Amino acid sequence: MRVRHSLAAATLGGLLALGAVAAPTHAAPTHAAPAGAGASAADQAPDWTPSNAPADAQACGVEPTTNGYGGATVSKSIYLRTGPSSTCDDIYPKLLVDQRLGGWCYYRNSAGNLWYYVSTGGAAPYGWIYGGNITGEETIKTRCNV
Repeated sequence: MRVRHSLAAATLGGLLALGAVAAPTHAAPTHAAPAGAGASAADQAPDWTPSNAPADAQACGVEPTTNGYGGATVSKSIYLRTGPSSTCDDIYPKLLVDQRLGGWCYYRNSAGNLWYYVSTGGAAPYGWIYGGNITGEETIKTRCNV
């Protein structure tokens, strides 16, 4: 009997070492906390998947191929964005007030805000800028293909 017990323990130990069997590392909770108890919404996973994500969540990283005429002037020192949303990442370097931008196209996002895809003087970096941070953008008349 003692040999059988030792053999079973050695076999289980070997399987655990090989990763073939998962051993619990802690006890499972006996009940879930009620919604809103102790955890903020920021601490929880988002309640969306790629198929039902907010439109702007999928817009980051968008680079339209539309290249129209026009331009604009920076009215607030700010970074370009990787997409037409304030939630998208910044593109460095920071733009300076009165810097001239080459305008490619415009896009109205799901929040109704007008964004422009621009270049810095016809060269890289390219990116998105919110219409409230530029002047003279009325010359950009081509709609973005996003």
